[in-house]
Amino acid sequence: MVPYFSRALALAALLTCNTWAQTVPDKDYRDFKGSNGKVIQAVLLDKTATEAVLLLRTGQRATIPLDRLSEADQAYVTAWSKDKAVFVQKCRGLAIRQLLELRGYESFEFRLENNSIFIDGKLNGKAARFLVDTGAGTSLLHAPFASSVGLVVGPMDEKIYGVSGEAPAGWTPVPSIQLGEAVFKDRRILATDLLKDKPPGAKSREDVILGADFMNKLDAVISYQDRRIFLRPDRSDQSEVKAAKGEEGLAFRLFKTKEGKTLRGKVIAKTPTSVTLELVDGKKSQVFIDGFVKEDEAYLKAWSEAGATFLQYCQSLTINELLTLRKYQSFQFERRGNHIFVEGTLNDNKVTYMIDTGADSSLLHLAAAKKYACEVGPMDKEVWGIGGKAPAGVTHIAKLSMGEAVLTNRKVLATDMVRRGEVDNLDYVGLFGADFMRELDAVITYTENRIFLIQR
Repeated sequence: MVPYFSRALALAALLTCNTWAQTVPDKDYRDFKGSNGKVIQAVLLDKTATEAVLLLRTGQRATIPLDRLSEADQAYVTAWSKDKAVFVQKCRGLAIRQLLELRGYESFEFRLENNSIFIDGKLNGKAARFLVDTGAGTSLLHAPFASSVGLVVGPMDEKIYGVSGEAPAGWTPVPSIQLGEAVFKDRRILATDLLKDKPPGAKSREDVILGADFMNKLDAVISYQDRRIFLRPDRSDQSEVKAAKGEEGLAFRLFKTKEGKTLRGKVIAKTPTSVTLELVDGKKSQVFIDGFVKEDEAYLKAWSEAGATFLQYCQSLTINELLTLRKYQSFQFERRGNHIFVEGTLNDNKVTYMIDTGADSSLLHLAAAKKYACEVGPMDKEVWGIGGKAPAGVTHIAKLSMGEAVLTNRKVLATDMVRRGEVDNLDYVGLFGADFMRELDAVITYTENRIFLIQR
């Protein structure tokens, strides 16, 4: 039987040990000033509505009434979170992947081709390559591939638009789309020729463009540092495994066996060769560790009750809190339809960028580049996208920024991003592409509507 400790007792045992003070880094101590002006260095361990429990450098604990602290320290104690403190002291190494998989996400290691994100899935039961594209407001099929897997592409009487022009498209009934355990049934998706204007014999990198419509539905999280995309299969029309419910569901993880079976459960006991999982329906299953796929086998071999206890304390942290504690800066992005936009600067002018993981390189709107004093070269280059190709010029940017992240002396392409014949009323300056997002270890989370950046 696995011994059970209440959260309060476990945390008390963890934090009251005098030797723990010896392991606290100097930078984690804070100067607390009393109302009498006296300063003591300590770490905040716990609080009530009226008192603060401090760990002194001597290893002793001191319980101090809040009204005996300075106003600044009272505000600090009021805003302090025990979960965050335990994370900073003991769980700083917890990976984004661990946090999300414990919350019911399924993760996929993506491939980067140039700077574009690709994952594997199935379309109508057939293997397909999916390009993950936050800049695509809707998902798209490559029409020749759709036909090759038995789909009937409708009349090409619709139009779709990209930075390089427009292309005809036709509505196509899709019986099923599968990404891992997430399954969507009976969707209608536009199909187009993704190779429009490409030379004869060219091959499409992608079979399907996975747009923001599906990523929003699946609460997607994209992490460039981890090279993973995380999706919630229980948000789809159908999942091969039962979903966990409520706050308790945050402790259940997806495990895959070598035989192709998927289990959603949490580890409650372990021997050197096997684990006992508690499944979401309350049943227990004992399984040999070497019966799981490589990644899950490694997770189970590394699992320990102590580690699980620490994960328990970090479970309530949001992605925003987790990454902020790791010194990421974050921005609430604005949704316009399925597109996402973030404020920044271009040569010290306040501007708006569209976040576009499908753009291998960042791209400026030609008029905006000139307006904000970028050096635009001859229009002797080309950009390709939906709708074919368009002329572009190499453009020098002296400085661009998002929050505290500052990039200087960069070269990107600039092109006319306005649809032919339309008035130039574009209210963003261009695409913040995958090149800059890779450089800044970006994380995009649809569940919190935030983008995170860090400049190393």
